[in-house]
Amino acid sequence: MSSAKPRLAHEALHDVSQSVRFLAIGAVSNALFMTVYNYLVLTFEHAYSAASIYAAFYALYIPVGHALQCLFVFGWPADYLPSLLANAPIGLTAMVIGTALTGFLSKMEFNATAEDWISSIFGTPQRDHSEEEGEFYSSLVVMVATGVWCYVLGQIVNAEKPAEKKKAEKDPAKEL
Repeated sequence: MSSAKPRLAHEALHDVSQSVRFLAIGAVSNALFMTVYNYLVLTFEHAYSAASIYAAFYALYIPVGHALQCLFVFGWPADYLPSLLANAPIGLTAMVIGTALTGFLSKMEFNATAEDWISSIFGTPQRDHSEEEGEFYSSLVVMVATGVWCYVLGQIVNAEKPAEKKKAEKDPAKEL
């Protein structure tokens, strides 16, 4: 009994375990997200809070992240829109967690604290934090928290259903 392989971006990806693919595409996706997010913070922090920028960008990024997961991890679904809609709550709840955590870390000036802590470890002079300098270290914390959240829920939502995993075997008693 053979199960159809999911449609991935390249056939060779089937030779890599799904967990490894999830971690790898998660790292690429998060690097892309963090790069654009930090650029947006540096560009717009004079007008909007880091949490507002995070929420707006994350909402726009949900379809991008989902498409990457489909292409490289779970396989392209036969019906993309229902798959996106099934996965959107994961992204939306991650956005709420990330927005709240970003706001909390920003309010407690986590980025400046992390820079000071790193400076004291390496014995370098501490930087002047009088100017806003982005949210790099805060976004790393948020990335890990939301990454774990998305991984666990993504495995549940995108797992093969028992009916998909194994075609129902004919029950001889029902055939009589």
